Amino acid sequence: MFTIKYAADFFTTDNIGNIYVIQNDEMVKYNANGDLLKKYSNKKLGKIFSVDASNALRVLVYYKDFSVLVILDSQLTQNGENITLEIMQLEQSDLACNSFQNGIWLYNRQNAELVRLDENLTKVVNTGNLNRILSTELHPNVLIEYNGYVYLNDPANGILVFDIYGTFYKTISIKGLSAMQFNELEIYYFQNKRMEDYHTKELWTVDLPLPDTSVISARVEKGLYYMQFKDSVSVYSYSPQ
Repeated sequence: MFTIKYAADFFTTDNIGNIYVIQNDEMVKYNANGDLLKKYSNKKLGKIFSVDASNALRVLVYYKDFSVLVILDSQLTQNGENITLEIMQLEQSDLACNSFQNGIWLYNRQNAELVRLDENLTKVVNTGNLNRILSTELHPNVLIEYNGYVYLNDPANGILVFDIYGTFYKTISIKGLSAMQFNELEIYYFQNKRMEDYHTKELWTVDLPLPDTSVISARVEKGLYYMQFKDSVSVYSYSPQ
């Protein structure tokens, strides 16, 4: 359909199909037609580590090197002050994502625990040391809240599922992932140059054929493939199974 010429470090999408491409300290937002909408950058905070745009109205940007979170609105304008995790003794947080009612989930490496902050940045959930609780050593790389559950991906162990109170629920035994996304009862993930669709209730997996094998990463939103290449992000239509 169209190609955005941008050598991104990574990219993501939101729940209405907008595209966010990130390179170093800059994030550029495009709509689902490829039109440039907004740009955001904060050179004082260094490189952008992660972006949670699952809620188009509340984009969570994490600057891991400085242990700082920034919340942006749909215009990529900062909403409120910087959130400095060091003040809360959470500076060793490896992962961050949005939570319901304007909360935030963190994975704190120091204590190997999930922590939830409410909209006032008060700690309201603390799982305790997950290495001890689960009798394994975790090295998670993805944290997502979706539809009342919290998903913590650990490549060696699979996708660990918790309820919104931080209670461990189950493990989905898909291993080796570096990214994932959710849509109703399905988990989409890109692995080994292939896009996969895993149904969490029926427990089947479907291959979603990609039109190009040089893809670095990929996402699916509303009937569109979003694919990252070395110097661009391309969007194609597809027919769901």
